[in-house]
Amino acid sequence: MIILEFYFRTLTVLFWITLLFNWIFIPNPDINYYIFNTYLILSLIYIILAIINKIKHRCIDIKTKVDFFYKSISIITFVVSMMYFLLYSNSIKLLLIKTFIIFIYFYISCKKVNLKDEEGVVGIIGSILIFVFATYY
Repeated sequence: MIILEFYFRTLTVLFWITLLFNWIFIPNPDINYYIFNTYLILSLIYIILAIINKIKHRCIDIKTKVDFFYKSISIITFVVSMMYFLLYSNSIKLLLIKTFIIFIYFYISCKKVNLKDEEGVVGIIGSILIFVFATYY
């Protein structure tokens, strides 16, 4: 469980570093393609491990369920955002999908805040920041 938490936080930091890298330096399509594919593979590994962990440790606690959905939607939001920023920044369909996923991320983050979990505040701020990047980038 601690390893999955560390893995999730590492993926989160990698997402923001990649966004910063792409914004500061001149984007190269070949490098962006490799960065996205690497992040996608790491994210898929995390999601598979999280699902296996969820099946293995069945818990009825609402806080555990919201935490699982929060981390899953966070990673999905990061992957879709990276796809938009790095590969298909002109795609309107992907922008609409991304906006929908960001709103789900925002909603689940608000649920975490209602359950007295401070990590939800990070999700709220992150979802707003990603939405602002998507609309003004």
